[in-house]
Amino acid sequence: MFSEYINRILGSERGLGSNRQVYATPDVIEKSSIPSKPIPPKYEKDIEALKEKYGEELFLSTGLCIISMTLQEALSIMPRERRRINAYRGLVSYLGKVWKIELKITSQKTKEGEV
Repeated sequence: MFSEYINRILGSERGLGSNRQVYATPDVIEKSSIPSKPIPPKYEKDIEALKEKYGEELFLSTGLCIISMTLQEALSIMPRERRRINAYRGLVSYLGKVWKIELKITSQKTKEGEV
């Protein structure tokens, strides 16, 4: 009789355990293509200008993107005091490292092998 009483107690606990909901987390953690670090203030205007011209989707894509433009186009979108390609080196480097976007700016004086 005592063992029967124990079985009922244990049996009822087992029955309740099977009705419990189990919350599982996904095995795969998806990384966002949006960088976790904030955009440096010196590049905020440039990135906003590129988003307006090429669309927000460019910065949300996960693959390598290439943007080719002339120096004149770059200066009209993202003005600089120094009107040279090397004035954009910091932006080119930042876009490549953080956003995986390759920005190519060419001028009329740029020779074929140079960038």
